[in-house]
Amino acid sequence: MELQGFGGSFVGKTIWVRGTGWVPWEFLPDITCRILIQGPTPSLTSVLDAWTYCITPTNAKDWSCIATILKALVVDRAVVVAWEDEVAMTPAAVRFLESLPLTRVMMGYRTGVPPLLPDAILFSNDTTTARSLCERLPSRKGACVLPPADAWTELLRTLAQSHLSLLVTDVEDAAWTLYWYNPEDSSSLTAAQAKERVRVLLATAQQLVSVSFSS
Repeated sequence: MELQGFGGSFVGKTIWVRGTGWVPWEFLPDITCRILIQGPTPSLTSVLDAWTYCITPTNAKDWSCIATILKALVVDRAVVVAWEDEVAMTPAAVRFLESLPLTRVMMGYRTGVPPLLPDAILFSNDTTTARSLCERLPSRKGACVLPPADAWTELLRTLAQSHLSLLVTDVEDAAWTLYWYNPEDSSSLTAAQAKERVRVLLATAQQLVSVSFSS
């Protein structure tokens, strides 16, 4: 198989951004309502932008308030709810969030396991345990097929040199599949910056697609 850039949408899916807390907005077009659920010591508000609501639940009443807001808002998939691993997610809250037709973004969970099974994992800045995590992914339409250890090491090295990151997902595929993505695409770009980025990405893609893996 060949590693290529992911160009699809994660709207209506569950995303796990493992590592630095941020939201890959380039994969979430036309999101009109953005809700951030914060922990007791909010740390992401200054990093992430354009939140419609920032909520810090501390008790059952707060979660009930969140549920009321979401029930009123969710008429389609134009809502994203993001939270970090500091948020105390109750089993009832997990079931509720999983039942709604919205986009869920789990940020962090560097050592722990996120509460929801993701449709995609974006390794934002830490790939040290990426291989073992991919090997433990439950088989859905098919298991995650990884390259041999030496090819895996070369893959991570090439991505790091190109300032790209690893993504694994079964969205738009028949099984868990490896892709690369550019975290900086979530930022606002000038026309000149965008043109230069396209040039760099095309050059990088040429390198990456030449790396073939044996299954």
